[in-house]
Amino acid sequence: MLHVHGLFNALLAPLYAGAAVEFLPKFTVRGIWQRWRESYPRDGSKADDAITVFTGVPTMYTRLVQGYGGMDAESQAASAYAARQLRLMMCGSSALPLPVMKQWENVTGHCLLERYGMTEFGMALSNPYRSARKGGTVGKPLPYVQVKILAEEGSENAATAEGELAVKSPSLFKEYWNKPEVTKESFVDGFFKTGDSVTIDDDGYYIILGRTSADILKVGGYKLSALDIEAAILGHPDVAECCILGLPDQDYGEVVCAIIVPEAGAKAKADEESRPVMTLEQLQTWAKEKLAPYKIPTRLLLWESLPRNAMGKVNKKELKKLLDH
Repeated sequence: MLHVHGLFNALLAPLYAGAAVEFLPKFTVRGIWQRWRESYPRDGSKADDAITVFTGVPTMYTRLVQGYGGMDAESQAASAYAARQLRLMMCGSSALPLPVMKQWENVTGHCLLERYGMTEFGMALSNPYRSARKGGTVGKPLPYVQVKILAEEGSENAATAEGELAVKSPSLFKEYWNKPEVTKESFVDGFFKTGDSVTIDDDGYYIILGRTSADILKVGGYKLSALDIEAAILGHPDVAECCILGLPDQDYGEVVCAIIVPEAGAKAKADEESRPVMTLEQLQTWAKEKLAPYKIPTRLLLWESLPRNAMGKVNKKELKKLLDH
């Protein structure tokens, strides 16, 4: 509820349509799964106050998948059945790693609906509601929305290029309050510069590569997407969470550093055997089949958890501060 996305999409739009919006005191894995099971018992009935739509952030779906994995067989069957009865499940606030999306679809049958928007203009891009959705993308421009890709110097790129996404929309804001210089720097030819780096696939679907200031690494002349590397490493069975950062390096400009939160079972087994869950060499060997050589991490840190902001996103600024200390 901290931004337009939550206020408009998750609250005001459902209320405008005549739906009821249910707030829980806080997000808990057990509470969400239980609420769905109560909505749709396995006897085929449906509760009067059954949940029909759920919207969450990537971290929530990661936690729900982990919680599902820790259930007994009977609870898994009841939970999966209940989740499949919901009409729609959406994901927003940050890019959803493709491995998590596939895991969720395997469990619940839902191909999560991903969209893209900002407080400055609401929603701009979306996968389709009724037709096929493409994992790892945020879809195409919504009606009346214009988008283009900007090169680093601010000029427009070719349609298949990579660069900063710029948006023009009827819902676009006018200005930042009492910040004329920031407002001026944020627009080019009437388009708002989002600060997000994107590319387009062969079908015209937009792929978010990350924030130009935090998620785009410059390693030895290559521009790398941290989100792309994170998605690949999340496919490792011993990895619960992953964050990729570029660390300063005298020779390469930056080097790829992976900060990994191990999966609970793998960590427990490693502790019993008095060994690390994973070494850098083991990660690099595994990653050779998943990533180009210049994308493979050359630094590895194993942490208990990752700092997050109020929206559930990994706080990379805080991470960099911690690493500096």
